[in-house]
Amino acid sequence: MVIFMVLIASGCVTRNYDSNMDLGKSQLNEENYLEAHEAFELAYKEAGTPEARELMDLSGFLASGMKKYDEQDFDSAKKDFEEATAYKAKYREGKLMVLKAVEMHPVSDSTTLETVEGNDEVEPVEEASEDGTIGSKVDDKAAMDSKGKVETVKSKEGSKDSASPLSKSQAEKLVKDYVDMKNFPHLQIAYDHDAEKGDYIFQVFEVDAGSQKNGHKATWGWYGVNKKTKEVYEVM
Repeated sequence: MVIFMVLIASGCVTRNYDSNMDLGKSQLNEENYLEAHEAFELAYKEAGTPEARELMDLSGFLASGMKKYDEQDFDSAKKDFEEATAYKAKYREGKLMVLKAVEMHPVSDSTTLETVEGNDEVEPVEEASEDGTIGSKVDDKAAMDSKGKVETVKSKEGSKDSASPLSKSQAEKLVKDYVDMKNFPHLQIAYDHDAEKGDYIFQVFEVDAGSQKNGHKATWGWYGVNKKTKEVYEVM
């Protein structure tokens, strides 16, 4: 009788654990990290498996980070995303959540947000440096030479300013480094289009092994690259 009761209890625990794990993974697919965390927490209480602990921890970091991000508490959100990014995930869903944290980490920085939102008004850093040097030479020549000579120097300056913009392949490499794709070999990247103001737009995605034939892609992020400043930013 005792053995029978133990078997029944064990069966109930297994069913509850599996049910909560399935619910949690389903909520992850919808990016409902708070609901996923609650489900994984129940699963961990039923059977303290390493998988349940990993998914409970990571979904908790993401849920907390997303909440603080929405509240514009960027410093606190960044800390949560950093915790998730540093997590040594072993399971598929855990690794995907780490990837999401990597994607959200730079966006959670308020300074990054201001730069992205004001991207079209940012002066090219490298070109500004070159212009400053050239400008001083122009001023020196203006003090010594005639007006025609100064105009010749400025013409040469203009030719340097019109240097070739960033190529698609160069922009693609910048996005790969930004997303840290070398640590996520299952990800792929593809150029999608040029934005209205000229920036390159790339899609970073994953093709599920079971969906290779129909070409179904799971998008992990859209990224823009400014051709002049070489700045990479997330397209919200």
